[in-house]
Amino acid sequence: MVLFVAASCGIVLLLRPFVRRNAVEGAQWDRVLGYIVGTFGVFFGILLGLVAVSVYNDYTDAHSAALEETSRLSSLYRSAAGLPEPLSTELQDELKSYTRTVIDGDWPQQEQDQLPTASLPAVDRIQRTIDSFDPHTLKEQAQYAQILSTFDSFVEARRARTDATTVELPGLFWLVIWAGAIINAVLIGFIEVKNVRQHLLMAGLLALFISLVMFVTADMDHPYAGSISVDPGDFVRLLQQWERSG
Repeated sequence: MVLFVAASCGIVLLLRPFVRRNAVEGAQWDRVLGYIVGTFGVFFGILLGLVAVSVYNDYTDAHSAALEETSRLSSLYRSAAGLPEPLSTELQDELKSYTRTVIDGDWPQQEQDQLPTASLPAVDRIQRTIDSFDPHTLKEQAQYAQILSTFDSFVEARRARTDATTVELPGLFWLVIWAGAIINAVLIGFIEVKNVRQHLLMAGLLALFISLVMFVTADMDHPYAGSISVDPGDFVRLLQQWERSG
């Protein structure tokens, strides 16, 4: 951000001599420049707003996917309590193991923008444990059908969570945004301001705001990386709840 503001102020200083030489007819210069700046500002502002909203939606979708996955895990854990022993304890232990693997294995990979693979073997073990159940009574058959349905929902939620790792804004959008930021700095430099300090203050404040929006947008562009990111807190709290309940 500091470099961006400094570059914007530098552009202003470079353009001031050019403006003094060419802005002879001040009224006409200001009228044309005002039209251009106003039109550009509208389109650039709309672009920044749409991009910021899109990135924020991707972030909230990633958090919702993680929350949905923990919800399905909790439902599986409760359903496992109704199964006969030792299958009940075995399935619950597998769910705890999977959750630990997500926290300690999947999340570090996601923070590096890598598709998580650490928990895949744990998913297979859960499925094998469920498939080993052989229901006999109508009650057990109903329980088995419910567990299968919940497991399918869990797999879908997990896929949504892992797929969010690769979600990012296309590079062409960033190219347009950076081009717009540079054009904005140039247009501010074209404004005829006699006091250089006032001119630099105007350019610096506007550049600071634009850089803040771009910085926050870029930081949220990868839902699991950066300072503004989805953490494994939902999985940690779920595991703590299971361990407290025994």
